[in-house]
Formats: sequence, C-alpha cells, structure tokens
Amino acid sequence: MLPQLTKEQENILMTYRKLNQASLKEPGLIFLGDSIVEYFPIHELLQSPKYMVNRGVRGYRTDLLRTHLDAHVFGTAVDQIFLLIGTNDIGKEIPQKETSDNVEAVLQAIMRDFPLTKINLISVLPVSQEERYKQKVSIRSNEKIQALNQAYRELAQVYHQVGYVDVYSSLLDEVGQLAEAYTTDGLHLSVAGYRILAQALQETL
Repeated sequence: MLPQLTKEQENILMTYRKLNQASLKEPGLIFLGDSIVEYFPIHELLQSPKYMVNRGVRGYRTDLLRTHLDAHVFGTAVDQIFLLIGTNDIGKEIPQKETSDNVEAVLQAIMRDFPLTKINLISVLPVSQEERYKQKVSIRSNEKIQALNQAYRELAQVYHQVGYVDVYSSLLDEVGQLAEAYTTDGLHLSVAGYRILAQALQETL
C-alpha cells in the first residue's frame, strides 16, 4: 500500500512535475527534503554558477520521497543533489530502520539514474525540547535525531557517490538544544539558522 499524500502535498508535487517538464535550464544542483528544505532560500544564501532547484515538500517523510522521487529529480546534467529529510519520520514514530532503508533506496535510485552526480546526505537538524515548543516539536528528541544521524553517517560511508554533511552540531546551544537564534518554533529554522546551513553546504559547492 502506497503512503498517502495530503492534498497540499499532491498539489506541490503536481506543480513540481509541471515545472520539471517546462524547465528552460538544466538543473545543476537539486535540493530534496521536507519543509526545512522547501523554505530554504537557496538563491539568497548560496552562491553557485550552477542552476539551483528547490524540490522540498512540507510534511515530507522518507517513504513519500521514495515513492514520488520522479517529481523531485530531473534533468541530465545534475552536478550535486542535497538531501535533508527524516525529522517527520521521527515525528510519526516510523522505525529508524525503515527510515534508513527508505533513504538508502532513494540514494540507490539516484545513483542508478545519475551515476556521475554527487549526493550530499545532510544530517537531520536538532530541535529545541523547551516546554514552549512542545506542541510543534512533539515527540521528536535530539537523542532520536542523533541516532538517525549516526545511521545516515554509516550509510554514506557505504557509497563513494554519497557524502555526509554534519550541520546538526553547528546549530546547538551550550546545553545541546537547537539554539534560540536559529529557530522560529523549536523545529524550523530562522534566517540565521539557514545561514548556518548555507555555510555548511557552500563548502561542498
């Protein structure tokens, strides 16, 4: 049984598929993931001569990306793909092994179709577990996120085409939470947080 999309996600994917067909430029850099990617102002914060395309979807989980990968990755001259996903899997209590398996399947599909493309697997970002963010952060915890990131790190080591990018540690405050300056709601990033993410990715461009 295929995982179900929300109506909003269906509309976003429909738009992406139409844009993929209508694109006048070959994407050099493609960004995949959940709302943290969707809201990432890549054109403002990243510098690259390559054409950058954002294909993030709010509320996305790894099973949805695996099922609908064709809506996200297109073109023939893709230089790098950036993948940031997993926090919503934790939020929906999807077993870590299932999340990791989904990500591996996504990586394998990309490597099969784009054998010359470098894939950057970005660490799941930390959350703030302070009480005022409880409703938004829900059951996510930095302990679970760190465990998933370790699985991602090990996964990236298996494939020469895949690199692991640790952004998690750069966003922490002195007590190991997502720093106040870097978040809007304990989960999503502020502009300052996106600057930190951009700095980490800029080094790979």
